[in-house]
Amino acid sequence: MGTRVREKWERVAEWGGRLRHPESGARRSLLLILKSALAATVSWFISYELIDATSPAFAPFSAVLMVQVTVYQSVIQSLRYVGAVAAGVAVQAVLGLSAGPDLISFALVALAALVISRWRVLGHQGPQVATAAFFAFATYTSATSNSDQVRELGQIVLLVLIGSAVGVAVNVLIAPPLRYRSAEYGIRALAQEIHDLLDAMTPELGEGAPDADTTKGWRDRASRTGSLITQSREGLRTARESLRLNPRPWARRRRRHLTFQAYEQTMEALVRMISQVAAITRTLDQRHREDEDPDSDTDTSEDTEDSDGSDGSDGSDGSDGSGAPRESGGSGDFGDPEASRGPVAEDPRDPEYAPFLRGYSTFLSSVADFTEVLATLDEDHLREQADRLGEAAGHLEECRREIARTTDDHGLSLTDPTEPYGVLVVEATRLSEECRYTAEVLSHSADEPAAEGR
Repeated sequence: MGTRVREKWERVAEWGGRLRHPESGARRSLLLILKSALAATVSWFISYELIDATSPAFAPFSAVLMVQVTVYQSVIQSLRYVGAVAAGVAVQAVLGLSAGPDLISFALVALAALVISRWRVLGHQGPQVATAAFFAFATYTSATSNSDQVRELGQIVLLVLIGSAVGVAVNVLIAPPLRYRSAEYGIRALAQEIHDLLDAMTPELGEGAPDADTTKGWRDRASRTGSLITQSREGLRTARESLRLNPRPWARRRRRHLTFQAYEQTMEALVRMISQVAAITRTLDQRHREDEDPDSDTDTSEDTEDSDGSDGSDGSDGSDGSGAPRESGGSGDFGDPEASRGPVAEDPRDPEYAPFLRGYSTFLSSVADFTEVLATLDEDHLREQADRLGEAAGHLEECRREIARTTDDHGLSLTDPTEPYGVLVVEATRLSEECRYTAEVLSHSADEPAAEGR
């Protein structure tokens, strides 16, 4: 029992620690809740106590909807929301007052409201047209006279205006949201993903023996980055948008170096790097897929070279003769000829593949070092980080040139589509270029402070 209590208090303390951090999600969530509650309370007071409205809940409901993640969105969404509600009430006013409160009239109101809700100008607030029309119809049927009906319909629009105005005012005047760090966090997340994948790959490639399960795992992991990329781009959009209409006098001056253009260039470079790493994993895994295909040209070649007429279980396929893979060399042609003498050394297919992978591992390790710096990107320390990125980019370029020398020295074919060398060398070149480009972008941003409004 004491352990559970202690764990609960530790979680509370951890949550409290996150609240003290200005950029923490917990603090932003708590602030949003408090602001929404304040907006709802003020709206209810105005609609219930001051106006004595028949349906005062319209105001606090509208107020909560308008406390958005950015000031710009609060203003835009409030305009669209008010327009959608006004359109729904207008539909009811025209059709309801002329046709009466019967089923046919309701069907016509629903049809017209749903058609108007498809109007692109209303955006995500389009469905509110039908919602407002249905509430207006219910209010209309409960009224006893035409004057009451008109008054109730007009009151709905008035309450929505009050709630929207209060919601926007609270969001603008009380700690207006500033999310420019969201772009920075998106870059960190992408860089960390690349670093973690490469960090998992390099030890295996360094041994020159990644097996089929390992390469498939790398390939699957590299293909599951779509949602992360989407989230990072959304964070950049939110960050840029958070400065629009933001009344904080220091909001724009807060950014010392990085402009959103630099953020975007860096982020898109990382997206391209993810694509290049994915191509590398596909190439490494494809070689296994070809080896497993009994109808491939590769297996035909092996059968031809098997001069003793055996079924290929003499060990040249990475087994011990019984079909089981050797522990020291992985499976298939990924075995390391340096680590196991005998039939593998006589295999005519790419005897230099494992040594090539060891050199490639060194290159990917240097890319991982580069992304490790980006995974801690902080514009407050941009100059120092830009220098480190420049050094890392220079080192990985040296590693890339070493890969090129290896392919030349051993006469490895870069044009044979059945061999992996060409694709791997090309992707190494692209990765090197992206890293150098990213380092130059951030170095330029560190040298020139961000201009206001960019």
